[in-house]
Amino acid sequence: MKKIGFILLLAGMTSLRLAAQPVLIEEYVEAAGLICFPVYGDTLTFKYLPSRGRLATGANDLPEFSFLQYAMVKTDGAASSSAITEANGGGLIHFLVLYDTPEEQVRKAENELRRKLKRRDLKLTSPVEITAGKFMLVSSLLIDGKEQKELIGTGIAPVFQNSKVAFSFLVEPLKAQLLLESFKMNTPDISITFDLEFSGLTSAYNGQLVVDWSQVQQSEYSHESVDAIFYSRDVEKTFGSLVQNGAIRMESYGKDSIASDLLTVAYDRLLKLMFDPVRPDSIPPEKTRGVLDEIFGNRGLLGSLVGGSDVYKKHTVRTSGKTVVQINSRKLVSRHHLLTFNIGDLHKRYGADQRIFRKVAIDDPTYQQREVLVNLDGSIRDEFENMINSVSVTLRKRHQNGDETLREMFLSQASLKDYTGNSKMIYLNKNDANRTDWLQYDYNTQWHFKRDGSYSTGWVSANTPVINLHAPYKYRRIDLMGDMGALQKAGIVAVAVDIEYPFFGNMRKDRVTIKPGKPGKDDEDYSLEAILPLGTDKVNYKVTWIYKEGKKVAVSGEDEYGVILIDEIPVNN
Repeated sequence: MKKIGFILLLAGMTSLRLAAQPVLIEEYVEAAGLICFPVYGDTLTFKYLPSRGRLATGANDLPEFSFLQYAMVKTDGAASSSAITEANGGGLIHFLVLYDTPEEQVRKAENELRRKLKRRDLKLTSPVEITAGKFMLVSSLLIDGKEQKELIGTGIAPVFQNSKVAFSFLVEPLKAQLLLESFKMNTPDISITFDLEFSGLTSAYNGQLVVDWSQVQQSEYSHESVDAIFYSRDVEKTFGSLVQNGAIRMESYGKDSIASDLLTVAYDRLLKLMFDPVRPDSIPPEKTRGVLDEIFGNRGLLGSLVGGSDVYKKHTVRTSGKTVVQINSRKLVSRHHLLTFNIGDLHKRYGADQRIFRKVAIDDPTYQQREVLVNLDGSIRDEFENMINSVSVTLRKRHQNGDETLREMFLSQASLKDYTGNSKMIYLNKNDANRTDWLQYDYNTQWHFKRDGSYSTGWVSANTPVINLHAPYKYRRIDLMGDMGALQKAGIVAVAVDIEYPFFGNMRKDRVTIKPGKPGKDDEDYSLEAILPLGTDKVNYKVTWIYKEGKKVAVSGEDEYGVILIDEIPVNN
């Protein structure tokens, strides 16, 4: 007998509590250029998505942006008949960015909403809570006579409006020169795109999706290489194709459910069952243009169904059986909002300002000090609330004359309040005759957690002018999926799921107990959250089924995809 695994997508009260005042995704209203959503349970209160991204400004409204072109003597070049040869060097771009919404626009949108909906007591109160974000610096460069969009760099965006985040990128000499020429254009095509992720509730539906894994195995999806890159549109096409060939079947009950809407609601879970997310900056350079085509070809929430700049690879799926995705109520889902802004005519306004645009010959005695910037990941602020007690970065420079320079930067939750986004550690030239060796240094990052001890990276050798600081761990949600009715019929009164995983020398554990048939509980989405060190994907788990008569059956295993099926009771028990 074939097993059928059911995924509960019923958004019960626990799911609703996961998001503070969730918004109703499908009931948005556009007003004064803002996308506004009513709050669940309070139709007189609306929230809005941020409307603009921009460069931060400092004293005298000077943009917090700099572009440094540097050159240094090239000593290892091939012999040349010319007396003038090419030097080493490149470019360093440093800037602070943020996203926000002008207060005047918020008030205009509020008045427009009141007129449209004919409710004078309606209030537009605050931004929608952003759950995750990233940004990309993109430029159109003339390469071989053709204009091409180039991904210069990516970073993690802050999750709060008006929060500055600083980033620096190194570019090779040719791109540095092309980028400068682009800055000099009357209308520079240099843009920064924010990809902001937020959550909200769908409408209430009544239906289900059935995934037939044997038919999935016969589709084009199963024949794709495990290294194949799937962009947002590719994922949409894959799901659409699986619907057409019957591998995914949609069933709706009653007039309140439309089959295509069911597919939209179930996207998040289908993604998790079939794809793994990939960071755009980890993609080989020859494939990055595909990322840019996808990003600039979509509008986020109102464009692509999956939306955003997410990139995926397929993972191993089941080869037989069926999975039923039941959707019997509202569902908390993730969506993307894209904000793109052009950096503007900075060179026209500040081209002569050495604080903004500068060219440096590193061998010039005037510039014989080394500045190393420390960039904070956009999500660090939240982690000081949750996990991190403090972090220190120590720089060590061993000079050629035998001296040693030590510099340190320390951050805690208290000191983070005064962080301006321009932290740097500096060391001088102390008879460092070899210019290339002078750029080399070591650094060590020490993390102290609120619990579970500490973690040190050890000494890391580097020669870049930027140290990017990001949390050494990641959050992974593990969904516990199963058919509660089938468990009840089998005489199961409780299912206990335990997970265990390493966390920098310690073992972390967590447990959840599920009681099938308990009033008001079968409508929940059950899950556990693991906090895994970067580079670790696997979690050890143990599922224990408890029968009415007290008998217990357990199965242990290892999960790397974030899905544990709890209705697959061992046959020989």
